[in-house]
Amino acid sequence: MVVTDARLIDSTDRQQTVPREQILEEVHLARDNERRRLSAEIHDGVVQWMVGALYRINACRQSMLPLKSGDLSDELTFIATTLKESVGELRRIIADLRPPSLEKLGLVPALRQAMNALEENGITCYFESHGELPKLTACEERAVFGIVQEALNNIRKHSGAISARIGLWFQDNKVSVGITDNGRGFNPEDMIDTKVRPDHIGLLSMKDRAELIGACLKIDSRSGEGTSISFTFCPATPC
Repeated sequence: MVVTDARLIDSTDRQQTVPREQILEEVHLARDNERRRLSAEIHDGVVQWMVGALYRINACRQSMLPLKSGDLSDELTFIATTLKESVGELRRIIADLRPPSLEKLGLVPALRQAMNALEENGITCYFESHGELPKLTACEERAVFGIVQEALNNIRKHSGAISARIGLWFQDNKVSVGITDNGRGFNPEDMIDTKVRPDHIGLLSMKDRAELIGACLKIDSRSGEGTSISFTFCPATPC
């Protein structure tokens, strides 16, 4: 996906002859197609294998219980629990790769639904919206949703937060979005580390999405003081 995006965005000659909106649409279409492919591969492959292994381990554990093989039974129980948690995480990843249709739900309801999923992890969530939502292109809606979704995933996985907030402001034909949490925070300068680490990929993805719609992603975070992520952009005139 990275190579495809780079080829679409970095071609100067192409940008001079093709409208920016069309380039963005092609970028998002390529990403959506890649996500569908990955979603199908994960679901049809590793998830099914793990579910099958989980069933067989549980069957073995049950057949061993009358023999009072305590140590081995406990070990199988631990393995079964790990597999069950792994299956749950993979299914969540699949759901993230195939988000709810923005065309059907609309941007604001889709964002509320994403926050509801975060609350299932015991994180108290708040949502606020100010002003009237301007007309956004499909590309812009997907970019905004993708950034917020990735931010919420980072909160769930890495922040240790107990509360999070999404704010949307619509004023003077500008859209501003902010995501904050009260977690442990981090050093934003780590993002520019030449070594790409797993916990940095999501931040780089958000930065990339923001740039696609002409926004500058701002990250304010300090150790022990939570994290604030925000961006503002002017919606393009729909074609």
